[in-house]
Amino acid sequence: MPMRHLLCLLVAATLAAPTIAARAAEVRIERGDDRPRVFVEGDIKLGDAARFRRAVRGLPVATIVLDGPGGKLIDALTIGELLRERGDHTVVAADGHCTSACALIWLAGEERTLEDGGSIGFHAAAARQGDTLRMTASGNAIVGAYLTRLGYPLGVVVMATEADHTSMAYLTAERAARSGLTYRRTAALAPRRRDEGSIGTEGGDRAVSEVMEFYFASANAPPHAMRALAGRLYDERVVYFGEAVSRGELIRRREAYTRRWPHFSLVRAGPPQVSCAAAGARCIVFGVARFTASNPAGRTALRGTLRYEVELIRDGGSYRITDETSTITSRIIGPNGVGSTALTQALQTELARLGCEPGPVDGLWGRRSAGALERFAENSTLAVDATSPSYVALTLTQYADDDCRTDRDGAAHLTHSGHPL
Repeated sequence: MPMRHLLCLLVAATLAAPTIAARAAEVRIERGDDRPRVFVEGDIKLGDAARFRRAVRGLPVATIVLDGPGGKLIDALTIGELLRERGDHTVVAADGHCTSACALIWLAGEERTLEDGGSIGFHAAAARQGDTLRMTASGNAIVGAYLTRLGYPLGVVVMATEADHTSMAYLTAERAARSGLTYRRTAALAPRRRDEGSIGTEGGDRAVSEVMEFYFASANAPPHAMRALAGRLYDERVVYFGEAVSRGELIRRREAYTRRWPHFSLVRAGPPQVSCAAAGARCIVFGVARFTASNPAGRTALRGTLRYEVELIRDGGSYRITDETSTITSRIIGPNGVGSTALTQALQTELARLGCEPGPVDGLWGRRSAGALERFAENSTLAVDATSPSYVALTLTQYADDDCRTDRDGAAHLTHSGHPL
């Protein structure tokens, strides 16, 4: 059975191996002597699979260097499937500690390496029930299906899931031989070095810094000024929250968002991180910002923090934005004190991708979002509770083969989705 269908049937979006870090994974690129190295370090969070996909877009086969305690199972497996499709190699370095969901990513490498001094640990998947983490059979079934899809024998599935979620089975030569897992064990490679085109912070490149100044200026500008700034900032075609649109369509969506939130402010919370490849021809900028938004007519106010990420390509002596997304990372205040989390925004993003018309991807769950989830459930013939966002619904939408733009008889629907800045 195809992986996507099995994941839908198992309904396991709440699954994640226990984690010990609150920081989301950092994804950065460095150039080696033979192939690029992509470092994935830290806790795997919602949205990190999409960040990884954008980071490796256009790269040749790379070495993925892993270091982290695990995190969200679905994002980890998505990263694993992508790097296997690309033919990437995976490495845990001499100073690396890759456990739980991180170890499942390592297993997806076309070639797998563990340097002396590094460690890789496996245990069963767990789901949070209230304040308690409990081992989950459906989560382990998802892991088993993933490993089978990668071509592993049953022994590797058992090795990856036999330790319960409160313990850890660390990889040893004996355990690997018993399970049928093959990998390379090597001495530590050369020390890490930054790519010549890689920049630690925004201030390291004047052109990138200037573009980001205009980016934040456009976020806080009135509609007429926003149109002028956006025309200068964005490429003719942009991937905007996962959807390829024209610059004109992007401006239209931002104008609609401005009408919904006439009083909006976006302020950087510290300098962003910048990673550039190909001698600065392509850069990814990501950081954290604080936002406030209000609509006096609707008596609605929001505030919180978000993680933004933009991809830039060099255009002469400056840059243009070719990809933009952001994820709300802290609780925000909505109408009548109703709160929201990044889960809501992630689910709205998937529903928009599927053409289910959830309205603006703003992290607020209302009638339009609930209606979009109901349309998805009806079209896919799946039982989903649409009254509130859930990890179950998120997983089903992430791995859906059907969408709301096509009826089961094949008739297409027109759709328009809105996105926040």
